[in-house]
Amino acid sequence: MHPTLIALGPWEPLHLPAVFAFFLAVVGLWTYLERRGSDGGWSLTRGLVLEVLIQAAIPTALTYLLVNRIGPVQVRSYGVMMLAAFVAATAWMYHDRDRYGFGGSQVLQLALLGFAGGIVGGRLGYVALSWGEYAGRVEGVFDLWRGGMSWHGGLAGGLLVLGVCAPLMGASFTRVLDLAAPGIALGYALARIGCFLNGCCRGSACTLPWAVTFPPTPETTALPVPVHPTQLYAALLSVGFTLPLLLWLTPWLRKPFDRFLGFLVLSSMARYVVEIFRRGASGEVWAPWPIFPAAQAASLAIIVIAGAVIVIREWPLWRRKTAERAGAEESA
Repeated sequence: MHPTLIALGPWEPLHLPAVFAFFLAVVGLWTYLERRGSDGGWSLTRGLVLEVLIQAAIPTALTYLLVNRIGPVQVRSYGVMMLAAFVAATAWMYHDRDRYGFGGSQVLQLALLGFAGGIVGGRLGYVALSWGEYAGRVEGVFDLWRGGMSWHGGLAGGLLVLGVCAPLMGASFTRVLDLAAPGIALGYALARIGCFLNGCCRGSACTLPWAVTFPPTPETTALPVPVHPTQLYAALLSVGFTLPLLLWLTPWLRKPFDRFLGFLVLSSMARYVVEIFRRGASGEVWAPWPIFPAAQAASLAIIVIAGAVIVIREWPLWRRKTAERAGAEESA
């Protein structure tokens, strides 16, 4: 496994043009994609060029200062894959935005807000569940690059931030979540690959041919033994089960918010299965009912509650469609 990809810095001033060119390419591409479909079309004006240059210069300066003042900065696999997850989810939302009536800049703003809320909520959720690990070293709470995120905490954090900010931006909270659901499934898979590279969220001991032995780290004191690569199980289930089934079910989920609820049901089913192989390793048992790991108990609750809400809301539509289909067959 490779928790650290590369160490950046210290940089010389001659590195600045390359850093600026990178951010300029990113900002320029996004601006082009956002404006090419607008009513006014794509036109390169002096004001637009200045705007793009400023938007590229700000992250260039911040990155340079970060690397040279605090660095050398270690680029961690976990952080890179989390960023890749955000980009993939945002790209999916951008591609599908017309279905739900969102603009390109609005998609980016909402995605950034949801991502920020998810990161904070995920970290706080993990710390709360593992408080014994941080009670003696509170400063470790902010060591995000070491991994340690709670999926359910991240979900709650993202929902809370979007629930507050989406209406303030003139966007429907439920339509935002319906738009984001497939992208979240894709991003979740990439984030779990980050967990695999980081060596966290590992499974219990395993003798199967695909068992993986993670090298010891300062955070893990257990002897390195072959274990289930549960991070890869989660990634494969997300792209091979959750995402395709969600897209297949989308035409049947007509009510606002139901596509996101469908995502919760499917992703919780996948998580329930993965937790079987994490028990006794990175899956902590649920104290009130030790037969379940905590995440498995939460997944089961989500499956029941979200599934029931979908059926209650969609059942009249399903019955009407079935009756209409039966009437059409009789008349034919």
